[in-house]
Amino acid sequence: MRTSYITRLLFAIGFVSALLIAGCVDTSTNPIPDSIEYSSQIKVVNLVSGAGAASLTLNGQSLGSADLGGEVPGSGNSFLTITSGNKTLTANFASANSNSYKFAATTERKFRVFLVGNDSSNSAVVMNQRYVWQTKDSKEGETLFPDGFGWVAFFNGSPDAVLNSVSIDGTETTFTGGLAMGKAKGYTKLTAGSHSFNITYNDTLNTTFDLNVVSKSRYTAVVYDVAASIKNAVLVDD
Repeated sequence: MRTSYITRLLFAIGFVSALLIAGCVDTSTNPIPDSIEYSSQIKVVNLVSGAGAASLTLNGQSLGSADLGGEVPGSGNSFLTITSGNKTLTANFASANSNSYKFAATTERKFRVFLVGNDSSNSAVVMNQRYVWQTKDSKEGETLFPDGFGWVAFFNGSPDAVLNSVSIDGTETTFTGGLAMGKAKGYTKLTAGSHSFNITYNDTLNTTFDLNVVSKSRYTAVVYDVAASIKNAVLVDD
């Protein structure tokens, strides 16, 4: 009887000691954060016909100004790192009323926001490109950046042109159903080097450009402005 009592007493003491030890966690070296802040990467492109330059703010923070066909941050500059989550982008146009656009910056995504339309009606289109950690020199980015090749995507920012097809070095690819304003065609893989592009729009009209594709690089070819004065530009994604 006495042995049973002692056994139970030792068990109780051991149980309480285990609870005390488990509760004594040292958080002075690696404190547990209250929250984790995720980030995204962004550029904003002004393709609003007839509205002039756009002065841009994101959640009240100034991003700078972009002319028609231009982007912020500008060509040659890296994408801007921002916190992920809901955003309000405001554009103050030189020749049109200001407008605000709401969108979500997807967690750990690199993307562009294209402002499309005209001076009386315009909207924002978000185009995700890749995860921020899929970089050229990372294992996760190997399939996106093969040595000796590059990629070109296509985006239509014209309010009254429908893109029908693109011919690359004489080989034509049809855009099924046509690309209306705000629509895109995903990346086409090309060998590194010089290539000629001929985009057909509104069935019979064409806009052309040449591009020297750099190995392990990615681009977005943009068509914008009204059909009567169509323009194109090539934006560097990576």
